[in-house]
Amino acid sequence: MELLQLKYFCDAAESENFSATAKKFLVPPSAVSQSIKRLENEMTVSLFVRRANRIRLSESGRAFYKKAKAALNLLKDAQKQLCDDGCGGKIKLSIFINRRIVMQTVEKFSRQFPEVDIVTKYNALPEAEELDLIVTDAELDGIFERRELLCEDILLAMRVDNPLATREHIAPEDLMQAPFITTNQGSSLHHITQNVCRNMGFTPRIVICSDDPYYIRKCIELGLGVSLIPARSWQGQFSDQIVLKKIGNDRRTTYAYRNTGKYTPKCVEKFAEMLAAEFASEQRI
Repeated sequence: MELLQLKYFCDAAESENFSATAKKFLVPPSAVSQSIKRLENEMTVSLFVRRANRIRLSESGRAFYKKAKAALNLLKDAQKQLCDDGCGGKIKLSIFINRRIVMQTVEKFSRQFPEVDIVTKYNALPEAEELDLIVTDAELDGIFERRELLCEDILLAMRVDNPLATREHIAPEDLMQAPFITTNQGSSLHHITQNVCRNMGFTPRIVICSDDPYYIRKCIELGLGVSLIPARSWQGQFSDQIVLKKIGNDRRTTYAYRNTGKYTPKCVEKFAEMLAAEFASEQRI
């Protein structure tokens, strides 16, 4: 059994196409087919079910793929660890919430460590990407280690001349017909808006959705509706035309998740520490 055989096999198992694997490795399709055939002969099992011009993993192939892929990942991690001198590298970062604070950290880190490449993606799912860090308020299962970065109150934001702005206490019936402004469906603030209103006994009347926080703040300032926002993450982002009020005990917790199933480069560890420090400084303001 050779390392290249395992690489061919795992790639073909994922693409279900010998030609695609051959193209990726810059070899003839026959080289991939013959290599996998030798692997099957050595193991005395059929790893693929072959039908005309199509292939798919057999039951034995699926079981072997899990082990072979894990073995290749371990070797890849070992190579990364041996070559990791802490002076360079790449960080793959997925940001679901708190973009402002995270990007402040990215800017500071890049100035201090210009040799490190940082790839930032928004709302990239961990199962679809080989990510180093994920910043979200969601609960992630599996092989993720999480670190709490920030816990903040949820406040109701409205224009200063809104009739609710002078109320000492805002009751659920005061908000039942209020127009709500929030982020797009599936986002953190959209979930928070739905959950807070549900806990108060009604469904919010959402009139504006946007993925742009600036646009949301502008709509609130124009008096187009009210919005539920995180206190710390959005602090200092509003003009004096906006009033913020606490209407309940709902809070949002921001976590940084690290994949413990893969090697964590030293540059990722440095970034994670700087990220935690940046969030801590926000809480002291």
